Amino acid sequence: MQVTQVTISEFQRSVAAALAAVQHGFEEEHLEPRTGYSLDLALPSSRVAVEVDGPTHFLLPDGRGVRKPNGPTLLKRRLLAAAGWRVISVPFYEWDGFATANERHTYLERAVAPLLG
Repeated sequence: MQVTQVTISEFQRSVAAALAAVQHGFEEEHLEPRTGYSLDLALPSSRVAVEVDGPTHFLLPDGRGVRKPNGPTLLKRRLLAAAGWRVISVPFYEWDGFATANERHTYLERAVAPLLG
């Protein structure tokens, strides 16, 4: 396995900051040893991952404007699920639609809470 330099985007920093206000304990860029993937945000004790999915994780919108995850993104999700992780995707187009920090916190609370208990 090759070690690569990870660049954290402003989008990921924004999600991480909002997530920290909602749920403590998430680690940034957690290396998942079984798959070799780096998880954007992870709570290893609960095997919950939050993937911050920017435009490069999606195909171009279809005729109805729907964006579907691309092949590498789907593969990562499948392999993480097979390794016992529950993965939450935070797509850029949803995150960008929130006008306030409160809306972002609510979004993350609703996404994370069912997986934690």
